[in-house]
Amino acid sequence: MNKIAILDDDEHWCFLIQRFFRGTFEVSVFHSFSELIPKASQYDLIIVDFSIPPTQYQKNIDGCSIIQQLKQNLSQPPILVLATAFISKNNLALGKQLCPEADFFIAKDAGLEFILSAVKQLLTDQKFPIHLASGLE
Repeated sequence: MNKIAILDDDEHWCFLIQRFFRGTFEVSVFHSFSELIPKASQYDLIIVDFSIPPTQYQKNIDGCSIIQQLKQNLSQPPILVLATAFISKNNLALGKQLCPEADFFIAKDAGLEFILSAVKQLLTDQKFPIHLASGLE
């Protein structure tokens, strides 16, 4: 079973994703980057919230900078997905402009079925083209 981590401060959204993915993936939830970083290499895919609030030790950090750090510091980083409520499912092309290092973008308004389908596809084919994965043609 594939292992997925979610880094997000929205406990309600994390709970929904965790429950919806149950039985399909092994899901762990983290609410701070400092909790995730020592365990990040254990996961096949990590969903990172774009607007994760910084802690007192991590000033000026957002989901994109977290993805950059994971890519720089892990020899074989997992698939890194940027999730955001600021971009709608109709504007996912903006995600690539916000964070070119992310492997994929998820709008939180895309719905649980779409998110599950996208994660399954990403794990099946790790070279899945971003424009197709985001629903953009």
